[in-house]
Amino acid sequence: MLRKLISAALNRDVAENDSAALSSGPVDRPAPDLAFAPMVPLQPPEAQNDNPLAALCVAVEADLRAAGYLR
Repeated sequence: MLRKLISAALNRDVAENDSAALSSGPVDRPAPDLAFAPMVPLQPPEAQNDNPLAALCVAVEADLRAAGYLR
């Protein structure tokens, strides 16, 4: 059973009584294709917080208008 598993893993046929085939060494296989397609560089998203004081200015202006200091 183990010989069949090893022979299936090595992709070769092993006779039932042929123990020399199991110890013959590694199997010559083609090298895996590791050539990947070039990757497109990612672009960062547009900044959403270029002016962090803008929200504060809007809130202060709204409070000054509510208090009657601005029209």
